[in-house]
Amino acid sequence: MDKNISFQDGSNYIDIHSPYSYDLDIFGSGSLFQRINRTTTFSGEKALAQKLSNINSRTTEDSIKQDAIDELMLSSDFREDYLSTPHFKPKSIENNTLSDTDILLSKHIKWIWIFPICIALCILYLLINYIFTGIISPVASTTLTALFLLQLFITIVVSNKIKTALRISKSIIDFNKGYMPVIVKISAHSFKTLQLQKIQKVAQNYLEDLKSIRRIESIYALRANPLLWILLNGFFLIDLLETLKFHQWKVKRWESFPMLLENIGEFEALASFAQFNFNHPDYCIPRLREDILIDMKNGKHPFMGISGVGNDFSISKGSISIITGANMSGKSTFLRTIAVNLILAKNGCRVPAEAFDFNPNSQLFTSMRTRDDIKGGVSYFQSEIIRLDKAIDLALSSAYVILILDEVLKGTNSVDKLEGTKKLLYFFVEKSFTTILATHDIDVTSLELSSVRRNYCFEITAENPPKYPYKLTNGVCQNKNASFLINCILQKTRK
Repeated sequence: MDKNISFQDGSNYIDIHSPYSYDLDIFGSGSLFQRINRTTTFSGEKALAQKLSNINSRTTEDSIKQDAIDELMLSSDFREDYLSTPHFKPKSIENNTLSDTDILLSKHIKWIWIFPICIALCILYLLINYIFTGIISPVASTTLTALFLLQLFITIVVSNKIKTALRISKSIIDFNKGYMPVIVKISAHSFKTLQLQKIQKVAQNYLEDLKSIRRIESIYALRANPLLWILLNGFFLIDLLETLKFHQWKVKRWESFPMLLENIGEFEALASFAQFNFNHPDYCIPRLREDILIDMKNGKHPFMGISGVGNDFSISKGSISIITGANMSGKSTFLRTIAVNLILAKNGCRVPAEAFDFNPNSQLFTSMRTRDDIKGGVSYFQSEIIRLDKAIDLALSSAYVILILDEVLKGTNSVDKLEGTKKLLYFFVEKSFTTILATHDIDVTSLELSSVRRNYCFEITAENPPKYPYKLTNGVCQNKNASFLINCILQKTRK
């Protein structure tokens, strides 16, 4: 299931300036978004992307609808039926031209309905007169003909405006039709949790609104027959009158459509989380705790599957964890494990661990995948500094921010890098920033950082070749592998 690539990967949501999503592969091919995504509409896709990339802007009470997710997870038949709905990617609606119908239906022509009434009266008079006298009144027939031609003339004169209104109305009708399957399914099911019931109520109300627009659509379909078009507009000004009705519907009902989209998006995001939980019964249910920020037991990265190695880790407000280790020993993957599992937990998803406790107010900022910008004139090192500046700003705003930094100041020489890292860590201690730092600089571990510092390492075996256990242990890394690996390359080259 994790390798399913049939769903959108969210590449359009990639943001290199995001507090964490770019570093953690939240979007893109094989991303967390693609592994969770089971949305069928653009609104659902957008809502899911927002939830995965914005845990900092919401508390758990706002973001987790755990009861709703659990209900959807247990409602297997409904969930699978809903998620099998064909994907709908709506065409854009010309919102900037919606006002054209207002121009067309201004107060100067809203009295146009009088003409069809006059024609109806003429026809009625002709029929009554013919029944009682057997004669067709020349005055009435002439008036009827004149009115018929006048209405055709009016229709032709404003035909461009009518075409604009028809195009817009068709766009809105098609947009609504695309959402119809999901609206119907949400409206028809019986939900128990309050969150799902609120979403259902919005869908049911809008379903009633759609009845009138479906009637307008059926009338518009008659325009395909030229003879019928002449008769309908000559006698009834059908184009103008139906456009008037559409305008009235738009004024009264269209404003409720954004609310519908928001609720459908929320529902589909919850359904995606429910499906993720259903697919991973072996994952643990995360628990809320106020006394820590994260406490993880045998936690694994969700991308690693059964081959992943689990690790324990705990961090509280104001503590600094320094992780050392040789290249390829697992430092970066471990940092991502902590961060991605926190994102899962804050969205009500199960976590690949034996236990995962987290603070509901936890926030996240990472600096792991810095890049330069040639077009923008930003060097690699400058980009690092900008990133760290943003990290400090966020950490100053809340004591619940967890800074996850992977090898800071990589863009400078080793002496300057060590000095800069020291100053950074002393500042973090002074401001009580919660920090997890992975580094190759062993000297960093000996800094006088009071009791808030914890040293961890990913050790490798001193063998030839070295082995990688990927287990986090207390202490400082002792073994290295760069020289050995370079030696292997050089020996291979010499042969």
